[in-house]
Amino acid sequence: MTLLQRQAAFERLLTALARRRADRLKMGYVGTIRRLAPPALPGEKQGATLYYVNAAPRRGSGPELVGLGSEANALLRRAEKWVESGEGPPPELPAQGGRAGKS
Repeated sequence: MTLLQRQAAFERLLTALARRRADRLKMGYVGTIRRLAPPALPGEKQGATLYYVNAAPRRGSGPELVGLGSEANALLRRAEKWVESGEGPPPELPAQGGRAGKS
């Protein structure tokens, strides 16, 4: 699989996790937000990218950012490494009964 194919697979995984999180919260999915960590200071380790779902309550009020949860973030960290290295199988969305997206 090429780097571009791995990146596209990552984007599909991120979108699926975000949609699932919005559904669990009974909110409408608007999109995903990626917040890059600020540049590391010399000698410090680079921080992690944070991922959010931009979700709107079904009652019509404006959208809000909602964290994907610790398990979803752990899955995304593994997926980030897979995109960079291409080693091993691609990360998969857990079964619906899985806990990804819960904090």
